[in-house]
Amino acid sequence: MDYLDRAVAGLTEGATPPSERDLKYAVLHLQAATEVLLKARLIGEHWSLAFRKINDADLEKFKRGDFESCNTDETIDRLSKIAQVEVSTKAREAITKLAKDRNALMHYGHTGSAYVVEARAAQVLDFLLGFINDELRPMLDGEFKKHFHSGWDGKKSLTPAKVYQKLESLELKGVHRELQAVDETMAELRLKLGRIEKLVDKRMKDLAGGLNSVRHRTVHCPDCRQMALVLGEDQGVHEPVACRFCLLEVHNPEVAAIDYIWRVTGEDNGQLNNCPVCKLDSLVLGAVTAEDEHEEIGICFNCNATYEMSTQVGATISNSGEAESK
Repeated sequence: MDYLDRAVAGLTEGATPPSERDLKYAVLHLQAATEVLLKARLIGEHWSLAFRKINDADLEKFKRGDFESCNTDETIDRLSKIAQVEVSTKAREAITKLAKDRNALMHYGHTGSAYVVEARAAQVLDFLLGFINDELRPMLDGEFKKHFHSGWDGKKSLTPAKVYQKLESLELKGVHRELQAVDETMAELRLKLGRIEKLVDKRMKDLAGGLNSVRHRTVHCPDCRQMALVLGEDQGVHEPVACRFCLLEVHNPEVAAIDYIWRVTGEDNGQLNNCPVCKLDSLVLGAVTAEDEHEEIGICFNCNATYEMSTQVGATISNSGEAESK
């Protein structure tokens, strides 16, 4: 919770947008907080699950912290398969990207733009607040009840004096302090998350005027998840595929199309085809544009040819009538 508090403070209490230094420590602290909180729930299931190789689990080594623990992806897999804790695909992607940002920062000393860090931090924080409330706080409640009821056989009456004595015990005082600290930090984090989301909303509103004219060729950005990735063909002038929110640029439209399917639609929902107009492998079937966020279409990330989805054929070109994608 301390790591989490420090991460959010770095994004909300300094300059707007945050300085490079604040961004650096926000990424480091947020990634550390995420890893520790996820593993706390895993350890709540059983301490051995924290070991990278479960066969090497040793209680004495665990108590000393003298072991190699599982990484973030392995932690999420075990939470899902063993503890039956659901982590959505969107949350997992944001957490995985955050871990990569942290690794890049440690090795190369960069964090990316302030906007993408803020947007990603908002996604991770939103997940963590629900995760703490649904998965970790009940563990503390259970710890409190366990200590409170230990020693009572059900036959002895709980007089006010005995209850007070129990509440004043070191074990219960420790758990109670932790519960209070979690609740206080959660309340502060909810307020600060609201500030980050407002910063994201404000930037999107500032960009709205420029995005209105390109709504037909604007899709979700794989990096920041904002509806601000503008495909590059504009009246015959080829530009890189670029996100106006986080400033991501991809100069190869085929790479941009693959990245979009991999990270936005998912391989089960999206499909990459050869475009009948420009002949590049940059036609994405199953994309959604700002023009209509409720309708999936086909769109070429190179020439912007658009296709109506059809059950009989893969898609039917709608803007030039020159070809059909089977």
